[in-house]
Amino acid sequence: MVEMSGKEGYNAAVKVYALYGAFFMEVAREFGKEKAVALHRKAHELMGVKTGRMIKEQMAGAEFDLQTLGTVLRSGNMSVGIDCEVVEAPGSLLLRNSRCPIYDGYRIGGLDDATAETLCRVGAPAKLGSTMKQLNQDVVYQLKHYRDKPEERCEEEIKLG
Repeated sequence: MVEMSGKEGYNAAVKVYALYGAFFMEVAREFGKEKAVALHRKAHELMGVKTGRMIKEQMAGAEFDLQTLGTVLRSGNMSVGIDCEVVEAPGSLLLRNSRCPIYDGYRIGGLDDATAETLCRVGAPAKLGSTMKQLNQDVVYQLKHYRDKPEERCEEEIKLG
């Protein structure tokens, strides 16, 4: 396996999400935006289950706790070029993401801001919600803040239920 730097991972992810954004627009034109968003949600839920299983394997032998989960999630974000800071609080984690290849790729792929936001607000909870359920039924994911401007951060919160 070839290791990529954060910049290389970011550039690769931007290209993938730009293509996905363009593909999403075509699916929405063909089947309607509502159906396209429903398919987007379903795909993210399926990927979340697979991601959860993969993280569970990575954590094998380690006791489940939010600190370990924060380390694993931050590492995954950083590997695709998401600048991610983890802030721990009792019973919760806050992931503050600045540079984001998903956001940047969607824009390059031609998605307008409202559609890009919809995809993040639907996809992130679908994927990470089903990821968390694979790890611990008491863990809850929430997209706390979606960036209003490119230079802002988005914030994701993970709590023990």
